[in-house]
Amino acid sequence: MTADTDLTYSQEGDRNLQTIDQADRFCDWMFEQVSPYLHGNILEVGSGIGTYSSRLLQTFPDAQIVLSDIDESYVQNLRQEFGQADRVGVIKLDLTAEADFSSLNHPVHSAFSLNVMEHIEDDVLAFNRVYECLEPGGTYVALMPAHRWLYNCIDSAIDHCRRYNRKMMRQKIAQTPFRIERMFYFNFLSIAGWYVNGNIRKKAIINEKAMGLFNRLVPVLRPLEKYILRRSVGLSLITVLRKD
Repeated sequence: MTADTDLTYSQEGDRNLQTIDQADRFCDWMFEQVSPYLHGNILEVGSGIGTYSSRLLQTFPDAQIVLSDIDESYVQNLRQEFGQADRVGVIKLDLTAEADFSSLNHPVHSAFSLNVMEHIEDDVLAFNRVYECLEPGGTYVALMPAHRWLYNCIDSAIDHCRRYNRKMMRQKIAQTPFRIERMFYFNFLSIAGWYVNGNIRKKAIINEKAMGLFNRLVPVLRPLEKYILRRSVGLSLITVLRKD
């Protein structure tokens, strides 16, 4: 990505994406939370700089893949990096713009988004748009920041409209035809770092050293979260939705 690119995302948001992209173990772990629910032709909503796009292509080598983003500069970079493959399409996609979905050239059997819905003011409309683009029996997996009490200057700087909890998600999905198949929290041990960095230190940029340390600890943290904490609390909320 060029330094002078005109971004839809804030500069803080772009820097945070770059920091997370370097945390390979953490990104693998996060992608593994959503990948079991994906099948058929897959749409990635909000591909950004392609952190999870590369993992998507490796995990599903035979699938038709569509990468997308609302930011034109990210779309251009995604086309340069991934768009040469016959099975990969790259489109500009605003989830609230019905016309953007006309760029989908294949049926979509599953879709996912990682930290996207919180940027959209009318997220219920966005959920409904995704529902409409899916084939019957399709799934949509959405990972979003959790717990409203954790909203801080980081959220504000990267244009988050909200953070979610289970009750809020149930209320929003009740306004759509989706059925909630599963809902669970993820990444409990990052809560302390997020709170200290954003609520106490008032830093809108993710601390690279702290992220690097957390990345190295992932092999230890994974079983702790899965078997002891049982995904009952976390920095993120993951919701698996089904189109019946």
